[in-house]
Amino acid sequence: MQRVDIFLPEKTVAQSYTILHVEDLKNNRELVRRILESRNYTVIDAVNGLEGIQKAMAIQPDLILMDINLPDLDGFSVVTRLRNHPPLATVPIIAITARNISDDPERARAIGCDGYISKPFSVKQLLDEVAAHIGKPRETQPESRHEHFLREHSATLVEELEQKLNELEAAHTELSAVHERLQRLDEAKTDFIHIAAHELRTPLTTVTAYASMLRSQMQSGGNDVLSEILEGLQSGVDRLNRITNDMVSIARVELANIELAYMPLSINSVLLPVLKELQPAIEKRQQTFKINIPDNLPLVVGDDTQLQQVFSRLIGNAIKYTPDGGTITISAKVHVAKNETTAQQKFVEVSVADTGIGIDKSEQGLIFEKFYTAEDTSRHSSGETKFMGGGPGLGLTIARGIVEAHGGRIWVESAGYNPENPPGSTFFVLLPTEKPKHPHQNQKERR
Repeated sequence: MQRVDIFLPEKTVAQSYTILHVEDLKNNRELVRRILESRNYTVIDAVNGLEGIQKAMAIQPDLILMDINLPDLDGFSVVTRLRNHPPLATVPIIAITARNISDDPERARAIGCDGYISKPFSVKQLLDEVAAHIGKPRETQPESRHEHFLREHSATLVEELEQKLNELEAAHTELSAVHERLQRLDEAKTDFIHIAAHELRTPLTTVTAYASMLRSQMQSGGNDVLSEILEGLQSGVDRLNRITNDMVSIARVELANIELAYMPLSINSVLLPVLKELQPAIEKRQQTFKINIPDNLPLVVGDDTQLQQVFSRLIGNAIKYTPDGGTITISAKVHVAKNETTAQQKFVEVSVADTGIGIDKSEQGLIFEKFYTAEDTSRHSSGETKFMGGGPGLGLTIARGIVEAHGGRIWVESAGYNPENPPGSTFFVLLPTEKPKHPHQNQKERR
């Protein structure tokens, strides 16, 4: 960047006056400070109208430079407020503005300004205007009763507005502090989940190992009662392991720490292991499963293990919230969308549709949030695939995190919630056919 030097007229020694400069733009403040300090003036800055009022009353400067376009109170309102404060009634005020309104100079003088400078201004213009007014208390003109009452009323209105703005600023400060505390609590909660999950894995590993050893011993013993007990123990351990894994997964989602091993994948290769795993639950619930996936569907680029997690959770939810004998349909098609550069980007859109109880429209955006469950958990049965079975409310959050880490999108559509006449729900997943240009920081290639 080329340096621009400001050549100032020869400096003269003068009495040190204090000038309050009310200006919201940093570059303008620095420029004016450099010019005025070269003339031995002391410059105090204020970045908005409220701060200007507070500092003017505190330091009682010898002159005030007042920008008109300020982010809170405009400069004219600030001048009105200052002129109603007796110690500042005779302090010279010079309005500075980039506004191009023909009657602004007249308006400025009527409100109580002594000078008016339009931006952009020259160094000489600023110094001459300051020199013409500083150290020379303004002369007050006699005013009629009508003018006196109007001025007092205007000042009262500005004072009330100042009070409201101060209250808003205090409320904003308080809200910012609350937000910061909530962020810290959220981070602490995430850390706790991460640590607790890892701590739980140690005893679970031990219990799993001993249960496996006992099962091996019982295979030759033929004790049906003890075998049933061991099966129940193993089932509980498996359930705890899944919950612990969910806790680790949600911590990784929040910390943006999902590791993706990219490879070309067909949707069928992702879904088949999931369907095989869930087939017993589908048969137990006597549900019908339909698959509509074209043979010529393009490949997606992603991590098969992570994507299997996504569809295991979506299909598991469909089983859970669809009454016995219902239907679950998986479909896929090509979806073309425009990206940020308006270029076309190809996705594969996978939908998981069910004939279940549906989701209330007010809750369709909330079900992807952590620990959220659409039903009253006190009415849930226990189990992952039992009708309306309960859970920790992490599955859809994890699914969303994995899909978004792939550069995709997930959402749900449903006509509403109706257990008596189930309207069904459809979950949609968009997966890119090319690796994202800005992959997750911990994603890696797999060949």
